[in-house]
Amino acid sequence: MSDPVLVIARARVRPADRARFVAAAHDCIAATRQEQGCLGFDMHESLTAPGHFICLESWETRADVERHMARPYLKAFLAVAGACVSVAPVIEVVEPRSVDRL
Repeated sequence: MSDPVLVIARARVRPADRARFVAAAHDCIAATRQEQGCLGFDMHESLTAPGHFICLESWETRADVERHMARPYLKAFLAVAGACVSVAPVIEVVEPRSVDRL
């Protein structure tokens, strides 16, 4: 098995739009976790900076990430998220050569 592909997405959500963002995220997360190649997908909000969210994803292959990016429910979530953020989100794809467990 190859090393997983990681996706890290960060978003700053306006307080007035938090509930809308979270509701859309719940729907997207539930669907994404059923996708082929999804090893893990979750979103967290900072305890010290409310409205700052980070999404951590783990995929078997880069092709799985590409398929995910084309899913209608992800596109719907990104449209909602785009209307809720105060600055442009940052999405990074990490393809590590190795992963060490501590």
